[in-house]
Amino acid sequence: MRKNIFIATFSYGAVDVIKENQLNIEINHTCISEELNPENREKLLAAIRRDVTDCGADRVILHGPFTEIIPAAIDARARDFAKQRLEEAYEVCREIGAEGMVVHTGWVPFMYFKEWQAEKGAIFWQDFMKDKPEDFRIFVENVLDDEPYMLANMMKQIDDPRIGLCLDVGHALAAGHNAIGMEEWIRVLGPYLMHFHIHNNHGDRDAHGALSQEDGVLDFHEVFGWIRQYCRPDVTFTIESRDCASAVRWLTENDYLKPCI
Repeated sequence: MRKNIFIATFSYGAVDVIKENQLNIEINHTCISEELNPENREKLLAAIRRDVTDCGADRVILHGPFTEIIPAAIDARARDFAKQRLEEAYEVCREIGAEGMVVHTGWVPFMYFKEWQAEKGAIFWQDFMKDKPEDFRIFVENVLDDEPYMLANMMKQIDDPRIGLCLDVGHALAAGHNAIGMEEWIRVLGPYLMHFHIHNNHGDRDAHGALSQEDGVLDFHEVFGWIRQYCRPDVTFTIESRDCASAVRWLTENDYLKPCI
């Protein structure tokens, strides 16, 4: 499992925890769109390369920008802006050797019908990937989605094996207010899931807690069991707990990670 576990760089002490536990890195430096401005590019790349070098990770993925990124926007200019920012993030991926990029759905409740979101999202992501190399993947992540069916509908309209889903279990729990059980999220989206963001909360806010049940209502023994049941065996995970060291300790103590020798 170790080769398939990443840690998000916004977590406290992420670089040191990655290095100590021989894990992989998910770069968060480009989450805020303005960081991709041309005047910031060299500073941005230097910071990313420093973290990748210092942690010694073998595998790198990038979390793409999500501020004001609305891929299924009604306004064509808004879609053009989203594509521009994501293309800039893709350029960073190639510069740092990232194997894939996490992207947000951009769904805004009460603004877009879910059928529209699914249809236009499928069109946007296939267009974005049409000129990308075969070895590059994107993982479309739920954020404000309150159920899994809209994303499943989108994926049914996509014919590109490089496009998959990232299920953020913390987002699903908080946005859905636990009305739909996590097993149902994983079962419905399982055929399309390539990546997970794992962290815990109490169903009231996106707290990015660690993995124990003291940090939230999710039982990660159950979560990993459902993943084994419904998902592909090579699925990957990013720890998005603010306290990533505690999350890694939980994984080790519960035999999901063997201790480093």
